[in-house]
Amino acid sequence: MRFHPTPPRLAFVFALALVSLLGAASSAAASPVAWLWSGGVTEHSAVVTTRVTAEGEVTLRAEAEGGVAVEARPLLEAPMEQGRLLRFALEGLAPDTVHALSLRDAPGRPLDDETRELRTFPRPGQPTSFRFALSSCARDPDSPVFSAAMRQGARFFLHTGDFHYSDIAINQVELFRAAYDRHLSAPRLRAMLARLPMPYQWDDHDFGPNDSDRRSPSRPASLRNFLELVPSYPLPVRDEETAELGGPTDHAFTVGRVRFILSDLRSRRDPPGRRMINAAQDAWLREELRAAKGRYPLIFWVSSVPWNGAPGGGTDRWQGYPEHRAEIANFIRDEGITGVCILSGDAHMTAIDDGTNADFAEGGGAPLRIFQAGPLANRGSYKAGPYSHGARADTPEGGRLYQFGLVDVEDDGTSIRVRWSGREGADGVGDQVLRAQRWGSGPIEHEFIVR
Repeated sequence: MRFHPTPPRLAFVFALALVSLLGAASSAAASPVAWLWSGGVTEHSAVVTTRVTAEGEVTLRAEAEGGVAVEARPLLEAPMEQGRLLRFALEGLAPDTVHALSLRDAPGRPLDDETRELRTFPRPGQPTSFRFALSSCARDPDSPVFSAAMRQGARFFLHTGDFHYSDIAINQVELFRAAYDRHLSAPRLRAMLARLPMPYQWDDHDFGPNDSDRRSPSRPASLRNFLELVPSYPLPVRDEETAELGGPTDHAFTVGRVRFILSDLRSRRDPPGRRMINAAQDAWLREELRAAKGRYPLIFWVSSVPWNGAPGGGTDRWQGYPEHRAEIANFIRDEGITGVCILSGDAHMTAIDDGTNADFAEGGGAPLRIFQAGPLANRGSYKAGPYSHGARADTPEGGRLYQFGLVDVEDDGTSIRVRWSGREGADGVGDQVLRAQRWGSGPIEHEFIVR
């Protein structure tokens, strides 16, 4: 049985998305709250960042229906081009519960009358069925994909990199704040973030210049902006540079019996040394995978660049780091870790491989399923490949692609059924399953079971 949102909930989400989108532009102009981004969500907590133009003290209130309200004061306040950036940490929330969010002034009055909400995650290890959306590479801020994700009943939106294309090479945090702000203020993204959390990991264009790595001249400012503006989960990796720069931005989270691991493949990448991540990141990744074995049947590893492809075929992706790729694949095989799937960004296409073309362990034994979903708003580009279930990146003349992926997870406590489907997002609805244009001609979808 395939998991889908129940009809009443789906109808409610569709209507809510339509109302939110229609009112987003006028609300943004009238409200002192430019945007609100929630992330770092667990069963009891969340991190929220926002830009406000209101002066004076501002608090964040989270209230569950019939429950106790939680209020938080900002942990951080920083200037922005218009208004100020505030960062909050909410604690003591009810598990798997919708909380109404409101920003309030010193007397306790809401700053506006817009509806915003946050649904916490269930307790880790609890069998949970859910749907989420994912995509990357937004050259335009106001992608219709964000509306489609809401209309499809996604529980959260996983952003796998290239939040913007500012390619900042100047070491000024204000430039990064402004670049993120332009996208966060766009009506469709703003409306989606009022309803859905957005876990996120960067890639090159939002970390620094095109194809950027640890040598980026803007790295300190970029890391600082991530630490301040992005409502991330805790960043546990510590290395010799952490005290000076902050980061790297590797992190992980859990939904039910599914573990998500997000690797920072930019801020410590060492092309001369042929290492995609440094020793501390590599050790953390392996420990995360080892700890998930036997505890989480399904493990989603987020790689902001494509995993598959022949060695040497692409210097800015795993193809260009074949020895490091083989080390990780060998580890997964040798440790007997099953249920590992890769969700990736960077390539402006939607593609699926069932592991047929993605086993890079020496001698084989680690076929990893891959879901390459995107772009949010960009011209198409085929990278790596082939993909067992095909790929789609052909772009209409003078146009752009608006694509995303949907992941359905149905967990009955014994096994987890997973369905991936590449979706057309240009219509802002997302009902249409994409059909392959290369390496196949059928629908780009894949279903499998893990135990």
